[in-house]
Amino acid sequence: MSSSTTTTSRTDAVQGQFLHGPKDLRVEERSLPALEQDEVQIKIRSTTLCGSDLHYYSHYRNGSIVVREPLCLGHEASGDVISVGSGVTKFKAGDRVAVECGVPCSKCELCLDGRYNLCPKLRFRSSGSAFPHFQGTLQSRINHPAAWTHK
Repeated sequence: MSSSTTTTSRTDAVQGQFLHGPKDLRVEERSLPALEQDEVQIKIRSTTLCGSDLHYYSHYRNGSIVVREPLCLGHEASGDVISVGSGVTKFKAGDRVAVECGVPCSKCELCLDGRYNLCPKLRFRSSGSAFPHFQGTLQSRINHPAAWTHK
């Protein structure tokens, strides 16, 4: 019997499409981090690509933003909640949800003033603007903050 195991049996493994360079998109299996207490795990049912994704795909950059590590594209997504963190009360397994793709710090003056889209620490799925990159939604499952998930 071989001592190697197949990664498809790992419960934390997800498949996704990761961009490694211009027009170099690869299907890969990666580990999904443990679910945080304020997160939900979502089985992605649909996702879209927009102009920024197409720029990343064609040029491995979007304007002045250059990709620095393999990047999973896609950010307008919806799916089904399959697990909730211990601190999450407004969602349960089976809920159909949409993902808010920009996740701010929720603590800075701009966030507290309701202008979270201008947060200097905003992490945006499928963008190379922050490092490490906030991976996109062309994956089988993602963990996402419950506060930025909508029924």
